[in-house]
Amino acid sequence: MTWASAPGAHALGLENVPAFKHVFIIVLENEDYASSWGPNSPATYLNSLVPNGAFATQYYGASHASADNYIAMTSGQTPTVLFQTDCENWSLCEGSQKARVDGGRSIVDQLEEVTPTALTWGAYMDGMSRSCQHPSANDVVDPYGIGYATRHDPFVYYPPIVEDQKRCDLHVVPYTELTPTLTSGAVPNYVFITPDTCHDGHDAVCANDPTTGGLKAADSWLSTNVPPILQFVNDPNNDAVLFITFDESGFDDFSGCTSARGTCASGSFGTGVDGGGRIGLLALSPLVHAGHTTDTPYDHASLLRTIEDGFGISEHLNNASSPLEHAMTDLFTS
Repeated sequence: MTWASAPGAHALGLENVPAFKHVFIIVLENEDYASSWGPNSPATYLNSLVPNGAFATQYYGASHASADNYIAMTSGQTPTVLFQTDCENWSLCEGSQKARVDGGRSIVDQLEEVTPTALTWGAYMDGMSRSCQHPSANDVVDPYGIGYATRHDPFVYYPPIVEDQKRCDLHVVPYTELTPTLTSGAVPNYVFITPDTCHDGHDAVCANDPTTGGLKAADSWLSTNVPPILQFVNDPNNDAVLFITFDESGFDDFSGCTSARGTCASGSFGTGVDGGGRIGLLALSPLVHAGHTTDTPYDHASLLRTIEDGFGISEHLNNASSPLEHAMTDLFTS
């Protein structure tokens, strides 16, 4: 991979974040910081990318359970009891979003409201067999335990998306649709990607097959799927950035985003047993300060705020609007 040099000057979004045309987010699962990024990590490909990117060492999950972290990074919501149980009853969780004052407003609603030209988005779900796949109201337990997991797809919980079948079918699609999209050049402005449960790092043994799963399998998936994304991102004309992170750490780490240097919105409930743990985040782009490492504390709401700023969206959703939050500007500046 040949990396382009960052341009000498670049248009700014808000809060000194560069103006983005495209954002890619890849979310892996449940790995401790040391396992993912440490010197003995089996994720050799992932770590080989670090010198070319900007790395946030003090990036934290919002809580411990998958669903609430995905909701936090796409809408800034504080984790709730329902989402902290991973929403096995899909209907209850979707209903709880509908009951919110904002009706389950998320980043993609903001994108489509940008004027004068609405921005586009796509959620690409590995293992998904059909667009907008989710349990029915009669399913008490999420039937998609292996492969595609609803709990890793926040968009099928938001009523403005999932109750608009045409909108959901158009935007929440199987991961297999990403490759032709990259080839055609019709890449959405916002791209959210989750590997399936055998390739996201969560389970060391997947589907009772000891040869699959775990961080090594996740790294293999990244080594196959990230290069074509980086080819697009690395074109300085695309003003694109790729963020790679995890939803939460392993269950031996309950720390939250708080330190002597400052705190994030999750720090208010992430200082005890509710914290999602330290996970780290890597940003890859000609726009970032390549080779830079920051120990500023960040969390999923920080990522959301950064993306909002990069797209020129002054509205910051939920915890992203907290006075405790801040955009990750030091990924892009020295």
